[in-house]
Amino acid sequence: MTTQHSFYLAELFVNPAELSIHTPAGQVVSLQQKPMDVLVFLAQQYPALVSRQQLIDNVWGGNVYVGEKALTNAIWQLRNVLQQLAQMDLICTVRKKGYRLAVAPVPSALSDDANPPKHPQPVKRVMPVTRRLLYLFAAILLLACGALLFYYPAAAPVATEVTVLTNGNGRAMFPSLSADERYLVFSWRKFEAASDLYSLDLTEPDKPARQLTFTPDDESRPLWAKDGRHVYYSSKTAVYGECNIMQLDTVTLHSQKLANCNRHSTGYMDITPDGRYLAFSGSMNTDGSSLYQLDLQNPEAKPQAVPCTQNCQYLIRDLAFSPDGRYLAVTRRAHRLSEDIYLHNLASGEEQKLTQGEEDILGLSWHPDSQRLLFGALQHGKRQGFVLNVVEGTSASLQLDNFAWPSRVASNGEVYFHNSKSVPQLAYLPLNSAVSAAVFPLTANEARYEAPNYSKTRHALAYVSNESGYMEIWQADAEMENRRQLTQLHGMVKYPQWSNNGRYIAFVGRLPTEEEDKLMLLEVQTGKLTQLNTGVLWHGRLSWWFDDSAVIFAYDGNLFSVDIATSAVEQLTLKGGAWGQMPAAERFYFSKGRNRGLWQLLPDGTEQQLLPGSVFSSRTAWTVAGQSIYFLQQKPGQLLVSRYDTVSGKVEDLILLPPDLLHPHSIMSYDAEQQRLIFELSVHPSADLQRLQHPLLQ
Repeated sequence: MTTQHSFYLAELFVNPAELSIHTPAGQVVSLQQKPMDVLVFLAQQYPALVSRQQLIDNVWGGNVYVGEKALTNAIWQLRNVLQQLAQMDLICTVRKKGYRLAVAPVPSALSDDANPPKHPQPVKRVMPVTRRLLYLFAAILLLACGALLFYYPAAAPVATEVTVLTNGNGRAMFPSLSADERYLVFSWRKFEAASDLYSLDLTEPDKPARQLTFTPDDESRPLWAKDGRHVYYSSKTAVYGECNIMQLDTVTLHSQKLANCNRHSTGYMDITPDGRYLAFSGSMNTDGSSLYQLDLQNPEAKPQAVPCTQNCQYLIRDLAFSPDGRYLAVTRRAHRLSEDIYLHNLASGEEQKLTQGEEDILGLSWHPDSQRLLFGALQHGKRQGFVLNVVEGTSASLQLDNFAWPSRVASNGEVYFHNSKSVPQLAYLPLNSAVSAAVFPLTANEARYEAPNYSKTRHALAYVSNESGYMEIWQADAEMENRRQLTQLHGMVKYPQWSNNGRYIAFVGRLPTEEEDKLMLLEVQTGKLTQLNTGVLWHGRLSWWFDDSAVIFAYDGNLFSVDIATSAVEQLTLKGGAWGQMPAAERFYFSKGRNRGLWQLLPDGTEQQLLPGSVFSSRTAWTVAGQSIYFLQQKPGQLLVSRYDTVSGKVEDLILLPPDLLHPHSIMSYDAEQQRLIFELSVHPSADLQRLQHPLLQ
């Protein structure tokens, strides 16, 4: 049988050439190419057992990175279609071995381009003895599959169903399900206001959400205690980001501080299955530990660092204890472009890496069977949900966009999540207007547009976009016309930065199969790519030496330069550095981080503070323009664009913006020709709570 020949499977007529399956009643269902290829290969190999590797080799050309996830998804699609049409499971799974068809495929006598007979009866014809023996053998296999299903029962297929629970202004985020599955507590940030905690009674869907906290601080990432009465959450002060882990009594609404948390990130935490310890991620200690635990049964207890023995070079972000108490799943971030899930055995202390090459994982929760993990991750600029089988080491996509922060999976397989819609765009602010100006859009698209950098020499803008389906470096003119894709890495790219002479664009990139990112040089005229060997695992935002002889990058909290001719690396700062710009030989300005001020690195290597953190709060959202430095300044309930005169030392506030229009970590570039600032505009992200039913969670 070839991939072009049609065949019968039970009473179903399969036509690979047309990617279709027909029933005796005349119903026609279309399949995608890869699921059909899998079905055809199983038919070709019948009655042999086909391993996953065989399928990946023959259907995905041996591409394990793509094939592992895609195969699981293809098998699920096939089962879903075949069970609906044939009312039986025609694909038999042998655990940890592979797959085989449960019945013998019967070649069709029809030509390749013929339509199926209106009433196909392949199983009712008088058949030769050999064919009857084949069907007898198929029946035995079907009984074997039934026996396997008796020991490993499969849930009845359910359709994917999404129900919207909130549809208000602002962002409803971080849903957490109570132990009795009656209440959902979440964080709700309304426009131009701090976020507070709310709860929904799921038994009364028409009842409005009840507000639980009433403070000017940002309260998020709530987590139910095992008693069903208390909630743990993180609370951050506006602007300065002082972070505390709090406990809230949902009856009295009294809250109390339990511990400090990392002010530079969202509070990630979980409770041990016995309810005794609250575990949370924090700053990395000198021994590599970044996980802490607090004894909830001891009112006098202080957080204790949990010793780290494996993968300690990577900071822990999110964490989730398995319901059976055997494992702790953690996400470890190597750098902004690389974050993966690790499975920590609580008994042995051994740790196993479960994913490869994920980016920005948002949300990690277990299925009640303690065998499946649900998580959200950023792939090519889109947030996607995945189900990871920790036993088989396979994962499958939920095929659901904007999926983030799933709650723990309920006993019936339902999960709550927030639908996060955030598609950055580019915009500009005119600086030569006689009256207060407004921010004007440069793009308005479904694709993402990030990290703008304008070259006066080239009269061109470099930026990052997923317009092609992958995050790549693009070039356009000043009005975002004549767009041209410059890279085809099909990986992840960040921070494009023109050289002063316009010959190169320096950027940070990571290929799909690799963990470490690379500092790359793109020669724009020829398209030639060159890697600069810096010897570090990751690179922060980039800039150029004043004469284009070196690229400046951030790593591990300080600034470094790498010579583009010799690859010699030199450390520039010793007491902190997040991003720097060097417009001239004697002028090197840099920031150290959020609320740490603006600094100048003098020729003798000493540092001089130009603006304090109370005035200059920005980390990377600033740019040098002649004798001026433009920057975003965050204040309680406000966001200002301000200008610092490097000659007079004076600060001038230019325009007041809505606090959520731009992010303090956004990237800003100066267009000297049109006297304007170009921003990465955070089109105000909306987020609503939703409930998901999905076959992969049953």
